[in-house]
Amino acid sequence: MKPLHDYVYEYLAMRRALGFKLKTDERLLRDFAVFMERRHAKRITVKLAIKWAQQPGSADSNYHAGRLRAVRSFARYCIHVDPRTEIPPAGLLPRHRCLFQPHLYSADEVRRLMAASLQRRRAATSISRWTRFTLLGLLSVTGLRVSEALNLNLSDVDLDQGILTIRNSKFGKSRLVPVHPSTRAALRNYLQRRNEYFTGRPIVPFFVSRHGTRMGHHALHKTFVILSKKIGLRKPSDRQGPRLHDFRHSMAVEVLRRCYRSSTDPERRLPALATYLGHTSLSYTYWYLHQNPSLMKQAMTRLERHWENLP
Repeated sequence: MKPLHDYVYEYLAMRRALGFKLKTDERLLRDFAVFMERRHAKRITVKLAIKWAQQPGSADSNYHAGRLRAVRSFARYCIHVDPRTEIPPAGLLPRHRCLFQPHLYSADEVRRLMAASLQRRRAATSISRWTRFTLLGLLSVTGLRVSEALNLNLSDVDLDQGILTIRNSKFGKSRLVPVHPSTRAALRNYLQRRNEYFTGRPIVPFFVSRHGTRMGHHALHKTFVILSKKIGLRKPSDRQGPRLHDFRHSMAVEVLRRCYRSSTDPERRLPALATYLGHTSLSYTYWYLHQNPSLMKQAMTRLERHWENLP
C-alpha cells in the first residue's frame, strides 16, 4: 500500500483532468492525510473521518459537513484501491440551510463607498486608493465575481474595444465581458495613474497593490469592511454585514428590474444575463429573482396580466 498522500495526489489529478479546480479539497485532504498518518491508520474508516471532520470543535456544523464531504468523495476513489475503505454515509453530518439574504446596494451606497475609498488613510498610498475605488466601481456595474476582477491581467483589458477577457473562471470557463464607455473611461483613468505611479515598470496584473503585486482578496475585503463601517453600512461591532459578492446580486437584480420597468420580457433577457455573469445554467440566474421580494411581486403582476388577457 502506498502512503495516503500519494492517493490524494492521484485523486486530485484525476478530477482536475475532468475540469475541477479543487483548491479547497486539496487543502483539506492533505490535512486529512497528515491526520491519518499521525495515527498510523492504514485505511479510511467512518470513525476516523468523523473525528477529523469535526475539528476544530468551535466551527459550525456546515464547516464540519464540508470537511466530511471532501473525505467522502476521496473515500469513494480509495475503495477501488483498498476494498476495506469505509465510505461515510451521505448526511452523516448534515448541512443546515442558510437563510442568508444578500444586501442589495443602492446607487447612493455605492457612491459613498467609492468616495470613502479615495479618502486618505494612514498607510494607504495613492495607487492603493485608486485600485480600491476602481475595483468597487467595476464590481458594481459588471457583476463580476471578486476573483474574476482580481485575476485580470493587463492583457485581459482591451480599452480600445471595451472588452474584458475573463479566463479560467468558475468551472474552468472563460468569457468576454463588454463594458460601458463610462466604465472603459474609468479603467483607462486608473491605468494611467497606475503607470505613472510605477513609472512605466512592466506589471502583469491589472489591479495592483502598492508594491506592484496583484491586489489580494483578503486585503480588499479588509478595506471593504473598514469602508462599510465608515459610511454606516455596518455597525462598529458587526462581524457580519454586506459583502463584496453582493455587488453581483445587486447588478443582476437591477438588470431584471429595468426589464420590468421597460416592459421588456425578462425571459428573453435572462440567457444574455446568464452568459454575461458566467452562469452555467439559467437556474443560477433565476435564483436572483427568487431571492428578491420586489422582483417576485413584479413577476406575479406580469403573470396576472397575462392570465387576464387570455380569451
